[in-house]
Parts: sequence; structure tokens; C-alpha cells
Amino acid sequence: MPALISELFTFFFRQHPSEIWTRVRERDVPWIVQLALYGFCGVLATVVAVTQVVILSKTIIPAYEGMIVNGQMMTDALRAKNLFINNTIAFFTTNVLVYLLNVTFVFKRGRHHPSLEFFYFTLINGLSFILSQIAGPWLVHQFGVPTNIAIFTNTVFAVTINFLARKFFVFRG
Repeated sequence: MPALISELFTFFFRQHPSEIWTRVRERDVPWIVQLALYGFCGVLATVVAVTQVVILSKTIIPAYEGMIVNGQMMTDALRAKNLFINNTIAFFTTNVLVYLLNVTFVFKRGRHHPSLEFFYFTLINGLSFILSQIAGPWLVHQFGVPTNIAIFTNTVFAVTINFLARKFFVFRG
């Protein structure tokens, strides 16, 4: 592990910024740097997705504990359903964003035709989304877990599945 960290710091601090940028654009980076770039893009996409879910959950499609809907306190079942709807809406917009970030900064294209590549990318993202949606709303419905904890579980599931599938199936590496 220390060698990986050393490689990461060497890449970022022992090269001129223009060389770093050139290597990132060409996707000519060590594995640990690729993972760090993936993490950065993932954090950016997660911020966008969570922001969308929170705004929708607090305004248009209520999904926070303690909210009043039709004059009554929102039930956990309705909250779980609305949270699923809000996550689904955010999925479609962030799927496009994260695809663009991944092909621009992280992975090498060319394993598949661009339209098939996007299809596989979306399919993998969709499968991880479905798995995460089983976990998050189930925690809300079964245990009354706070919405923010449920949102966090969605992120953990999606990141793990997506990186491995994108690196070894969707893109050339």
C-alpha cells in the first residue's frame, strides 16, 4: 500500500502541471491515479445526484421524515416510495454526467462502438442503481433509517460495482 501512495504522490508532485494534464487527457496514468480520478469524478457526480435528490425530497416529491403530506404525517412507506422516485430521476441526469466525466478523464474508449459503450455503461449503472435502491429504501421501510443514511448506502453500492465493471467490461482500461 505505501508503494501505491508513493506512486500517487510522485505522479502529482514530481511532474509539471502541464505534463499531468496531458497524461490525464490521454489516460496515460498509473492505476492508483486512475482510481483517484475516478473517485474525484464520482464525488462530483454524487454531489450532483444527492443535491437533486435532496431538493426533490424537500420540495416537489416529499421524502423526508416528519413532513406533512395531505394534512397527515408522512408514513415510512410513502417516504420510501418517494425516495425511490427521486433517486430514479437523479439517476438519468447523473448517468449522462458521469459517462462524460469517465470518458474524458478516467477510462480509455474503444472496447465497444460508442453507442454500445454507452448502452453497457448505462446497463451497468442501472444494475447497480437497482441493487442500491433495494438496500436504501428497504432500510427506510424496515427500520425507519433516516433518509440521509439511506442515500449514503446507495452511494457505497454504486461506487463499488461501477468501477470494476467499467474498468474491465465497458472501457479498454
